[in-house]
Amino acid sequence: KDIIERSYSKFRSPKITPVTTLDDSLSILELYHGPTFAFKDVALQFLGNLFEHLLAARGIELMTVLGATSGDTGSSAIHGLRGKKGVECFILYPNGRTSPIQEQQMTTVLDENIHNIALQGNFDDAQNIVKALFSDPAFKKEYNLGA
Repeated sequence: KDIIERSYSKFRSPKITPVTTLDDSLSILELYHGPTFAFKDVALQFLGNLFEHLLAARGIELMTVLGATSGDTGSSAIHGLRGKKGVECFILYPNGRTSPIQEQQMTTVLDENIHNIALQGNFDDAQNIVKALFSDPAFKKEYNLGA
């Protein structure tokens, strides 16, 4: 219960994901009340707290989260993992190819465990680096990679 409460305490609505009824046959589930306004916040706020809990419970000192983004996934992951004990987060993104607000959401998080890496190229170039690192068993084991 504590993990859930911490995960959704930063949402702007006390209902977290309220449902707005438009008429008798149509309702809308609002998934934009998280810290980055993206629907992915619903999952990634919880996941960050779950990672921190499981690492501590299993006595694992460090997990390195590595991801590539074209925008909203990276900022949601960063906001979900910021300040989490035992988690280092590296997000690769194509320089100049995310929206200005998404780049600000990523690059203004100054927690010591968050690392933004702007690359020349496009999203596929960033994703190829991530895939190559996950395909290297020695590297994956040494840095305890996760996504």
